[in-house]
Amino acid sequence: MSDAVKISLFPRKQFKDFMETTKRWCCLIVHRRGGKTYSSLQKLLKRAISHNRPGPPKRYAYIAPTQAQAKDIAWNYLKDFTANIPGVQTNESELKVTLPDKTTMRLYSGESYERMRGLYFDGIIIDEPEDIDPVAWREVIRPCLTDYKGWCIWIGTVKGKKGQWKRYSEGKQIDSWFTMNLKASESGILDDQELNEIRTDPMMTEEAYRQEYENDPTVGIVGAIYAKQVAEAEAAGRVMNFERDKGALVHTVWDLGSPWNTRVIYFQMVGPTIRIIDHDTGLDLETGDRVAHMLAKGYNYGTHCLPHDANQTRPGGMSFSQELYTAGLKNIAIIPRTDDVWRRINRMREMFANIYFNKDKTVDLRDSLESYQAKEEKESATITSRIVNNWACHDSDAFGYIAEAEWAGIIEPNLSHTYPSKKGKRKVRRTVTVADASEFEDHPASDKPIQISGSNVTSYGKSKIRVRR
Repeated sequence: MSDAVKISLFPRKQFKDFMETTKRWCCLIVHRRGGKTYSSLQKLLKRAISHNRPGPPKRYAYIAPTQAQAKDIAWNYLKDFTANIPGVQTNESELKVTLPDKTTMRLYSGESYERMRGLYFDGIIIDEPEDIDPVAWREVIRPCLTDYKGWCIWIGTVKGKKGQWKRYSEGKQIDSWFTMNLKASESGILDDQELNEIRTDPMMTEEAYRQEYENDPTVGIVGAIYAKQVAEAEAAGRVMNFERDKGALVHTVWDLGSPWNTRVIYFQMVGPTIRIIDHDTGLDLETGDRVAHMLAKGYNYGTHCLPHDANQTRPGGMSFSQELYTAGLKNIAIIPRTDDVWRRINRMREMFANIYFNKDKTVDLRDSLESYQAKEEKESATITSRIVNNWACHDSDAFGYIAEAEWAGIIEPNLSHTYPSKKGKRKVRRTVTVADASEFEDHPASDKPIQISGSNVTSYGKSKIRVRR
């Protein structure tokens, strides 16, 4: 800053090394009520005031899973830390603090991470990254740190051996990283009496205590719905790279939202198996561009299974299903509405032993399935399990629609057909699949190869097939 500003920060002794490190990447696993947010914001302010560089004003961010969490957790801390700086400006509506030299520190929501796209940052704190879509870091947040080689601090507890725990474990092996694992039984921040009361609380399970206070990665995500099944698929070798079966149709299931939040899962039904071959996530595409993106994949499409809201009229006067059809996507089917989410969840669990995942193309999908969870809520004398509404729901809902589409009988089957050649010619065998069509003409068999795609084939007979020209 151009004018000298002196502030006094008093971090907890457990965070002294963290406050003094100059390493670019920091991963802190800290038990509940350990002071990770407080200390990280102190470090953000320290760097914001002491760092100098040429160019536009410095910019810093604190990101929590939701806007409400960001405000409740961090806003008062940030205002208190900067209150005595002469000329500081505070914007309540934008949750932004501006220092006299135009340096800004702002709170953001992990749910709306695309809002940060195209910005630059000198430093970022990500609070509870397990509750933020992993796509956010890869596609939006990390590029924001490139211009000025900005730093990042990940803070939170662990939920299984992936996510924050994996980041911490890998970071320990890299010189440019600072890592910390602060357990409640070792930190001395919460006294023994308080810890004992927490642990013996009738509503506190042993698993939850180990996860939230002892940073135990073996517990997994409390209330996880598909995490066990995904782990079993990986152990059984059903998560691997494979080519699609060109003799089988490719079907899709969708979860609709904004263009950015719309999810599409591509799968094939081959014998008793369901093969998840591809997955679209985080594509900011309008309807026409999305259809072009899908057709460019060259898949032999079967049924495009959309949820019931695809038939609702949109501002332009057409439904989403009509927009898709007009843009060139045919054979669209609407899944009947159901309010029983657990029906499809239980059915997908039953089917999981026959589901294969194309490894490299389903990374984000599997992350979502592992993070999909339910939480027990007590209403009067009744305890119910409710789905936690977070970033993992988009993909997981689309995944569950496979079961709904199966029940509704709208997934088009793979059909094999054989027909003879003309008299005097050797017999030719063709295997094709059936999809939609409109205008057709008879195509006699011949010795020459026939290029047939699923979008052209519509019906069949004993001695010939019918192909649209």
